Amino acid sequence: EPAPAAPLEVKDLKRIKAGKAGLQQLNRTSITTELDELLKRGRTVDRPVGPSLGKNAVEITARERTDKYKGDIQMQYQAALGEVGHVLNSLAKGSAIDGLQVIDVVKRFVKVFVTDRNILLNISGIKHTGDDYFYHHSLNVCLLSINIAAAYGYSEKQVVEIGMGALLHDLGMLLVPKEIVQKKGRLAQEEWYEIQKHPVMGLHLLEKIRRLPESVPYVAYQVHERENRTGYPKQRTSRLIHQFAKIVQVADVYEAMSSPRSYRSAFIPYESMERLIKMTRQGLISGEFVKAFLRYASLFPVGSLVQLNDQRIAKVIRANGDSYAKPIVSILTTTEGKVLPKPAVKEENLSSNIELFISRALSPNHVAELSIMDGF
Repeated sequence: EPAPAAPLEVKDLKRIKAGKAGLQQLNRTSITTELDELLKRGRTVDRPVGPSLGKNAVEITARERTDKYKGDIQMQYQAALGEVGHVLNSLAKGSAIDGLQVIDVVKRFVKVFVTDRNILLNISGIKHTGDDYFYHHSLNVCLLSINIAAAYGYSEKQVVEIGMGALLHDLGMLLVPKEIVQKKGRLAQEEWYEIQKHPVMGLHLLEKIRRLPESVPYVAYQVHERENRTGYPKQRTSRLIHQFAKIVQVADVYEAMSSPRSYRSAFIPYESMERLIKMTRQGLISGEFVKAFLRYASLFPVGSLVQLNDQRIAKVIRANGDSYAKPIVSILTTTEGKVLPKPAVKEENLSSNIELFISRALSPNHVAELSIMDGF
């Protein structure tokens, strides 16, 4: 049977055969073979080129953030969620959109990152379990990818492209039947084939975006590949996976683990980071990008709640270079667990205070009275 011509319209994508036959049909579309060929011939620019964005990013203290500023950032996040939902739903219906709409969302957050390096890590802690999960996940993966790409040394232009790829990385999931996406139990093999179709379906949907940077399709196509050939849709080796996709892989896995799903509760950020590190040892994801993420986020990721050895509860507000287990924290409670008033909240550098250390990581909801911006 001849390979379908690309790009396919939404109505054609919905008519693709069920199961393995449909997956094979999609994997033979010319849209995938063209990308495969460019990767094979080394024709993609996916290493850092130009001035590093991360070198210009500023770290500020909690005291420098006003309540108005923190409120504005939260409003910006909520507004972006609406824009992301509109873009993704339009594409899933087969409508054409201008790539500048997506670039604009990403650029606004890159601008925030440059003036306040840690705030995106904190705001990406906002989670949602309902129908909006998909939009929250896409936006949070974008914010995390901006951090990882900047930490690794990519230029502003490249970071924006990586952020775009991250925002659109799971676009094809909107065409997977909801009963499969939200299933609580283990997926049957036929259902798993439907999930594996979504990267290539996403590629076809991306064709509807005018002025789309050339690198973005690689991210949607390869975000679920794994370096040891256990990923999908084509079980590629590390050499044949685009670097931008490898960055978004790290952000995607971390964000998914940290979010509650219909079939499991969320892992706390520390557990998600530990699992990421384990995945690098298993040869699943890129160690160099996980290391870059660790350097900016720490082992107890920025935005996490932790308990110190003196029983006080603190929020991680900045990483501390290579001192992964000794970040800078804001102390939020007394030793008895009473929440401190704002003026009494103080920063503590755990790498310079030898008597204090983190005794355990806590759930983000451990202290009901604390909001996501408290102590930040």
